[in-house]
Amino acid sequence: MEFLLFCNMSLRAAARAFLVMDIQRSPTFWTLRHWVLRLGLYELQRAKPLATDWIFIVDATIAVGEHKALVILGVRLAQLQERGFNLQHQDVVTLGLKILPRCDGEAVHAQLEEAARQVGVPRAVVSDGGADVAKGVRLLRQDHPEVDWIYDLTHRLARLLEKQLKDQLWWDRFVTQAGKVRNGCRQTKWSFLLPPAPRTKARWFNLEPSVNWGLRVLAYGRKEGLRDQKFAALFGWLEELEPLLEEARQMTAMIKAVCEIIKAKGINAPHVQLCRQRIEQIAQTPKARTLGAEIMQFLDAQAALARPGETLLGSSDVIESVFGKYKSVVERSPLKVITEMVLTVAALTSARTSQAVKAAMETVSLKAVKNWFGANGNPTQLTRRKEVLGCNRPVIGTNNA
Repeated sequence: MEFLLFCNMSLRAAARAFLVMDIQRSPTFWTLRHWVLRLGLYELQRAKPLATDWIFIVDATIAVGEHKALVILGVRLAQLQERGFNLQHQDVVTLGLKILPRCDGEAVHAQLEEAARQVGVPRAVVSDGGADVAKGVRLLRQDHPEVDWIYDLTHRLARLLEKQLKDQLWWDRFVTQAGKVRNGCRQTKWSFLLPPAPRTKARWFNLEPSVNWGLRVLAYGRKEGLRDQKFAALFGWLEELEPLLEEARQMTAMIKAVCEIIKAKGINAPHVQLCRQRIEQIAQTPKARTLGAEIMQFLDAQAALARPGETLLGSSDVIESVFGKYKSVVERSPLKVITEMVLTVAALTSARTSQAVKAAMETVSLKAVKNWFGANGNPTQLTRRKEVLGCNRPVIGTNNA
């Protein structure tokens, strides 16, 4: 199963890998699929310890058809102190997985309450700023005011950077011109200076490559003393933007430095002080200092949530990573719908030791998987397609009337 869950191979590729290795009695595509589903359901349904130091990490998948899958991962504060705060998939457990035709605040709240009934009221909930999840957490906190909400560091810093750059005319010009350069220099001797492709997702958190590209192309041109007309036509426009690009570089450098500290060490007052020192070292322009002040305001508020001697998780990166692998499964489906393979999310967080796999195969049947999927939400588009179109060929040219 590591071919699928660790190496991210498709089911068919994994099945063929066994054939390449010339392993006797190699599993088929369907056998591997059933193993993953049974392991995922086992991980979802197995008992987890009741405790008061759970951290819930919550998010919903992108809409697939009319549905979303709401996922609640969990990790205990005691484990964070031992393992560190850069979480891997198997450092967390799956506490909730629900297919929802309508993912609103009330639905999120209901699933959070269900998870709390199973393992105890959490110490805190970490999520991005999505309206549906945020409302669900607010409703949970009305009943359990001792629960704190932690705004995911990655999403919050991206929003702060977007606030600084989104409406700047020079930034729009930079993005537009960089796109033109990608087309203009592709078939020239300067093709090795091709700008990085813009990100379509999480683009505000991934500006560093583009900003650094602009500054490094300018530095290269000066170092080499280039007077080539084609070079000037392609890259000359960068010169007047250099001060602004340098300011943007300081902004992205601050965000990178803060993420390196908080994601590795967690949120508390001493770690926030380390961030303050790094920001003061990096920020040299007025706008960079403004962004630095906004970052520190956010971090101070987050650190204030930590109790004496406590360090909290500051990022929900682990759930984004799990979703990334799950999305690769969805993208292989021709209909792009949520199927039983959503249990891959839970399988990714399973221990996958020989004992765990053995227990899953012995206690969870394929029928149990089908029953879970049938009871876990309204019929998906694939279910409706099978109901209407079926798998059997219609009899043509007959009429029983």
